[in-house]
Amino acid sequence: MKTTSDYMTDQLDALVGKESCPVCGTISDKGTIRCPECGTFHSGAHLEERAAPTPEERNRSRNIDPVDYSINPGSAIADEEFEGDESSVKDWSGGSTDFSFVDENPVTIKEQNIPESEEVVKD
Repeated sequence: MKTTSDYMTDQLDALVGKESCPVCGTISDKGTIRCPECGTFHSGAHLEERAAPTPEERNRSRNIDPVDYSINPGSAIADEEFEGDESSVKDWSGGSTDFSFVDENPVTIKEQNIPESEEVVKD
């Protein structure tokens, strides 16, 4: 014969394998490195030591002219060269850069009949 406890499960079983954030209290899967709610890191895994890349793996530095990034509207756009094959570069075509808001059916304001306010007095 089955007892009542055979049909009921413990609702706290939903928390098995979970942990709470020490900062905000959000419950997430155990072993989560970063809290999905507040963004606090819970472990030092993201701070692990790693070997520096070899000189061949490092990016070669290039001379950067600050004028290239000027906000002067009269300055010329600098020509940039990128490493890699041209097949990875795609030209953007089509569409429009006109982001102005033009509505075909503009909103019309209808005059409202608003009644005068009444003063409430005690009887």
